[in-house]
Amino acid sequence: MSRIPISEEELISRYGPHLNEEPPGGWDGGIVPDRVVQTHCCFCGQQCGIKLKVKDNEVIGFEPWYEFPFNEGKLCPKGVKRYLQGSHPDRLMHPLERDSTSPSGFRQISWDDALNRVASEVRRIQEEHGPDAFAMLSGVSLTNEKSYLVGKFARLALGTANLDYNGRFCMVSAGAGNKKALGVDRAPNPWSDIPLADVVWVAGSNIAETFPITTSYIWKARDRGARLIVQDPRVVPLARTADLFLPVRPGSDSALFGAVLHQLIRNDWL
Repeated sequence: MSRIPISEEELISRYGPHLNEEPPGGWDGGIVPDRVVQTHCCFCGQQCGIKLKVKDNEVIGFEPWYEFPFNEGKLCPKGVKRYLQGSHPDRLMHPLERDSTSPSGFRQISWDDALNRVASEVRRIQEEHGPDAFAMLSGVSLTNEKSYLVGKFARLALGTANLDYNGRFCMVSAGAGNKKALGVDRAPNPWSDIPLADVVWVAGSNIAETFPITTSYIWKARDRGARLIVQDPRVVPLARTADLFLPVRPGSDSALFGAVLHQLIRNDWL
């Protein structure tokens, strides 16, 4: 059975959940928060639990939420830095107009002025080039309510048929495949089943870098004696700890799956 080069405790101690270096005064030597709020990381669909430190209605840091059942306090680099988003100095809080005389290259304008100018430009472009001159691309970090408003704005305000979001390149295709194969557009089993598996087959997914928290579930299965198979054209990090690595050519995944299904049926292993 394969093993990682160092222990899981050493990896967690070295890479998170914490900053790159211990801050001056130690981990508990910073500003004392007014309250700690339990919430979720919004940077992917796994929705890891996290505790945010709040001082004067501003997020100043985070704490691991060890009691949260999914990630048990673990966070990936995105989750560790997530708290910086709300109060980051580069966050846009007001409409800005390009101004070559300003040191920053922009000057602040009112919301009324900004909205009027945007509406005027939208109307001009629609009249000169038609509504389909517009295209909208949204991100997967939007909530369901925000995604609904994006779609409604594109179809009713802009009148365009050019609407997309970046999840179409990953989650939509997975949802369509799951729907045909399993009857639902998502995995039909909980993450807690992974550590109980005898064989874990990871196909075309760089879990260690895109969903690091899931890696801990695979390690739990491996530590129980599970066999780990990784199928990927590249030697992704998880492949280095696999019992069997299948470096398939891009586009040949379906041929491999078909061959495996053939053997399952031929040997009556289903």
